[in-house]
Amino acid sequence: MNKSLPFSVLPILLSFIVGCADDASFASSAAEESAQVATASDATESTPELDTASSGSRLPRVTTTNGPGPYKEVVKVKSTPPGGWLIYPKDIGKDGVKHPIFIFGPGGGTTPATYETSGKHWDRYGSYGFVIYVLPRSTGDGKAMKAGLDWVLSQNESASSPLHQKLDTSKIAVAGHSMGSITTFDFLPDPRVTTSIHISGGSGQGAAGKLTKPTMFIAGPDSSGDPGKPNADKDFRDSKVPTYYTVVTGSDHMTSGRLAWEAIIAWMLWHLAGQEDQWKKEFLEPTGKFQQGIYKSQLKNWK
Repeated sequence: MNKSLPFSVLPILLSFIVGCADDASFASSAAEESAQVATASDATESTPELDTASSGSRLPRVTTTNGPGPYKEVVKVKSTPPGGWLIYPKDIGKDGVKHPIFIFGPGGGTTPATYETSGKHWDRYGSYGFVIYVLPRSTGDGKAMKAGLDWVLSQNESASSPLHQKLDTSKIAVAGHSMGSITTFDFLPDPRVTTSIHISGGSGQGAAGKLTKPTMFIAGPDSSGDPGKPNADKDFRDSKVPTYYTVVTGSDHMTSGRLAWEAIIAWMLWHLAGQEDQWKKEFLEPTGKFQQGIYKSQLKNWK
């Protein structure tokens, strides 16, 4: 969808700018690119303990999202037919697990590699079992996000793909940071999507009122100068769906998502992995983990 971007988007752009293969070739490259999840920065964080309850075809249950998850290695394919990165657990499909899908739009002027070098985002999300597709760039046009999701879903049906019959195609999260959030809003609504996550971004055009599935908004505090904060405030007011909105103390436009990793992963385990009993209360109850500490949170439209 070609359109002019709202004026409220301009500060986001200015603050964030830093600086096709076939199935067979994709399968070959996927087999060659793997990376350890654990890093030196992870060493001081707790490793999630597995819940002993059976999860069937769902992701392993964990009791904390602080630190890397139970999948110790991930595969990163940095060249895909749609142009973005694909990340998935090396042990994808083990024990019959069907993996939920996470589509992510990076901030304006950045690429998947930006998030790789600024905190190993993809290792963290992939370690919990999510299959991630990251757009090559975000422009505000949702067509690229649709193309990425369509391609990932096609891999579940392709016998030559390492994702063949290993995805839970009914559980899909879409998310974006800054311009990636605007791209996500432009893509939505899409009936295939289970939930959306918007990080220091915003619709800028009232699109939050058109959301149809539960959503999560994240921003840095006003004192940080996060240009996405005013948009997130408006989107929260406009939203008509169950919404969780948190302002992360100590964060800013560049770090709000990274400091909220625990919450983002827990949100996806709740909405995509059937772990509502474990995580719902941490968002909705006053004493929940993501209602206190660094999380200054608001709720609306929950029954």
